[in-house]
Amino acid sequence: MVRSRLADESISMSGRRVWITGLGMITPIGHGVDAFWRGAKAARSPVRTIDRFDPSPFRSRVAAQIDDFDPLDHMEPRTARQLDRFSQFGLAAGRLAMRDARLTPGESGAAAPERIGVYLGSALGGIAYAEEQHERYLARGIKSVSPTLALAVFGGAAPANIGIDLDVRGPILSTANSCASGAVALGEALRAIRDGTIDAALAGGVEVPLSPLAFGAFDIIRALSSGTNDDPGHAARPFDGKRDGFVMGEGGALLVLEAAEVAERRGAEPYAELAGYGATSDAHHMVQPRPDGREAARAISLALAEAGVPAGDIDYVNAHASSTPIGDLAEARALVLALGDRAASVPVSGTKAMYGHPLGASSAIEACLCSLAIRHGWAPGTVNLEAPEPEIDALLPGLLREGRSGTYRRILSTSFGFGGLNASLVFRALGT
Repeated sequence: MVRSRLADESISMSGRRVWITGLGMITPIGHGVDAFWRGAKAARSPVRTIDRFDPSPFRSRVAAQIDDFDPLDHMEPRTARQLDRFSQFGLAAGRLAMRDARLTPGESGAAAPERIGVYLGSALGGIAYAEEQHERYLARGIKSVSPTLALAVFGGAAPANIGIDLDVRGPILSTANSCASGAVALGEALRAIRDGTIDAALAGGVEVPLSPLAFGAFDIIRALSSGTNDDPGHAARPFDGKRDGFVMGEGGALLVLEAAEVAERRGAEPYAELAGYGATSDAHHMVQPRPDGREAARAISLALAEAGVPAGDIDYVNAHASSTPIGDLAEARALVLALGDRAASVPVSGTKAMYGHPLGASSAIEACLCSLAIRHGWAPGTVNLEAPEPEIDALLPGLLREGRSGTYRRILSTSFGFGGLNASLVFRALGT
């Protein structure tokens, strides 16, 4: 009988509990909690043929674009003019999260501004804006380049702008851990609050990679789906036997994390507890994950251990499931290694067919999904999962094709990125 390495361990959690009290998201299926949740329940793919630029030079010609984002819905015109799309997404998600949490720094028992941090992950930061400005430079010379370029392209630009806007004076941390960036940002914020360095944080990820050079870079290495250009809605197929690569998306999500006693003092209404975080490296290959999933499994086990949650108690897994042939199979093997007997029955879904794969923002969007699944008692299914790859189906017979109502009190979320960067998070209902 296969058993999880945590099956017989009794692990107590140290430090303060950390509650998730606010969610803010900018995604292809909706902006803000209500619209996003409606989009998730609708279980439809927003992927379509790219019209942001000419995709004809590329093998893949589809993406999950956000076409209904108006920065003026979220910020003043002067602010919108000063920021590129990367920082606009970050500021919009941050404001939405703070509003959802009903949090004003320093007021009504809330954490003081200097005790609130911003932790934001992004694989590429402002690369799309840099590409646009480079085209201007080539066409019209240096005087045509925006004076804001140097202040926009680095990964810390979005969290810095959030800190300035919200008068948040704690640490600013930008993480660039490929597609695990958002999960790492959340995990590092969790530890900073738990250790007492800060009392609260805005944490998550933002990504705006839909520009010709950035998109083409992933197309060149054949990481993107190209077999269904004529049927974009079925391009992203997590765990499916016909999957052929991921579908690039854009978006952002930030979560308000607070020390439980601080949130309770101000009367916050938390979604869930962020209870555990684990991170490892495959030390194997820049593109291909370790086939046996060993180090990914260790990241999961570390997160479970930090949360004090035995593998058998996990009620649902929101998988990374990017739709790459090698990645999805390695993840299935990792889940079996980490969850042991529970892998044979635990509900698992991959949700990227609903919003694409916005690289470093994906895990933050999925953290929002996990928080809402706990609150509403509904786990999303795997859109476009028609016939799972046989080995994956055997390893994870609990794959969800459709959303399912239930009691989800302990949820695992996995995130894996290029370079073999692995991160996992554990979410828990309050009182468990």
